Amino acid sequence: MSQGPNLGLERNLIERVAVGDNLRRRARSCPQAEAVVDYGGGRREAWTYAALNARVNRCVRGLRSIGLRQGDRIGIVSGNCVDFITVLYACYKGGFVAVPLNYVQHPDDCAWTLNHAGVAAVVVESALREMFAPADAQLPAAVRRLVAGPLQGPHGLSLASLIEDQPDDEILDTMIGDRDTVQIMYTSGTTSRPKGVMTSNLALVLGPMTNAVTFGFRPPFSQLNVLPLFHITAVIGLLLCVQMSGKYVMLRGFDPARVVELLEAERIANFVGLPMMWKALMAVPGVRQRDFSALQRGTYGMAAMDAESLARLREVFGVPFDLGSGQTEFTPCPVVYLDGSETEFGAGNYWGRSTPLVDQAILDDEGRELPPGEVGEICWRGAQAMNGYYRNEEATAEARKFGWHHTGDLGLVDAKGQLLFVDRKKDIIKSGGENVSSMRVEQALLGFEGVAVAAAIGLPHPHWGEAVCAVVQPKPGVKLDEAAILAHCKRHLGAFEAPKRVMVVESVPMTATAKIKKNELRQQFGSLFDGAPAERA
Repeated sequence: MSQGPNLGLERNLIERVAVGDNLRRRARSCPQAEAVVDYGGGRREAWTYAALNARVNRCVRGLRSIGLRQGDRIGIVSGNCVDFITVLYACYKGGFVAVPLNYVQHPDDCAWTLNHAGVAAVVVESALREMFAPADAQLPAAVRRLVAGPLQGPHGLSLASLIEDQPDDEILDTMIGDRDTVQIMYTSGTTSRPKGVMTSNLALVLGPMTNAVTFGFRPPFSQLNVLPLFHITAVIGLLLCVQMSGKYVMLRGFDPARVVELLEAERIANFVGLPMMWKALMAVPGVRQRDFSALQRGTYGMAAMDAESLARLREVFGVPFDLGSGQTEFTPCPVVYLDGSETEFGAGNYWGRSTPLVDQAILDDEGRELPPGEVGEICWRGAQAMNGYYRNEEATAEARKFGWHHTGDLGLVDAKGQLLFVDRKKDIIKSGGENVSSMRVEQALLGFEGVAVAAAIGLPHPHWGEAVCAVVQPKPGVKLDEAAILAHCKRHLGAFEAPKRVMVVESVPMTATAKIKKNELRQQFGSLFDGAPAERA
């Protein structure tokens, strides 16, 4: 006998793993607890779980009212604010696919990304509309434009007005699978164009849950975020807070004095910062007189930290400091170096051990697992792996060879079982938390009249972690001007991609097959920024 047409949906609601469901659960279990605190407008704006969940439900219905349907991609062009979070969770709950945009890219790259994703709609924060206008002009007319924030203007539908009069009762009418793609984040690769990383519900649930277990976080929990929400690290922090009924406090950027103030005032349990950020916090006047007793651990990423700085951080903040590593393709953190872990070599860029739900191996180029002490490619397995690269089957297959997710990074596992990062297999420069394609920078350099050979490399820098630098060889008889090349790059690249320095050399070292010896260049110029102040310049 038939049990009715809703049997499939009812079973889905009972059994499913869906990242959007966690917001609904918190709205039921702790409705008046603060979910999000937004300092982006210069004042404290707090949203309870009940209020945020109701707004997300209205947003889902508002998006549906303009013809958007499950599976449609929605671009989000916004700084850290509650509107970003509202649209993000509306995608999670309504079955849309969120496409957060790194809007600090060159406008042509912004347009390419959204067009490649095939977005049906784009939500643009009002404060970014002027910056986004050149990219917007390259989008199809059929893409629905929504404007978030207080300054709406004549172009685009107001997000606030779209959702204002919609019902806020719970969204329970959407079939959601645990492996459904719920988010596409574009990340720079070895090619000149970024790749769209498709992430599933399951990955976005298990990643934060694993972090909570690995780092030993406990209630009451809160996290302060200064990283942009178009980065996976910032999103994982938000999802972790929701899972733990915690409070997610946002700033629109990194202001060391403000961060120190909020760590104390908001009773923050965790702050994730780049090493340069943590070092800047220690330089804030009066930092040692602050009350950081709510802090449970300090977390840093993107690069290792020197022993002297770690010792000072433990003294100032009174907590252990752990390194979390990973990538957008494998929802962070798949590997963690916990403070105090014993290693074979003592110092070095240790990434640590894999987290509980992740297999980790070092493979050679034929897919054979290497024994401890041998260098090979760092590879992972687990449910946190991406669904693949959007509309890029070749790159997806390459990343999944031999039944492993390939990171493109080289490392070894030491005798103590700790992963030591050795080098990058891919020519990616990680500068200030951004992935920069060296090939893309080189294409811009070669577009400058008089440049015969160009190499983009990352050099150690006290603020950026790695600074994007260029080594160029002039054409015969040409005298190159560093300032003119830098100005050219700034016109053709995003601000984070443009080189910090350009070195003009008589000859760029090459192999017999005409490949640039970048290792030699890194060694030659590796001390370029030694003694430089830990500042942006």
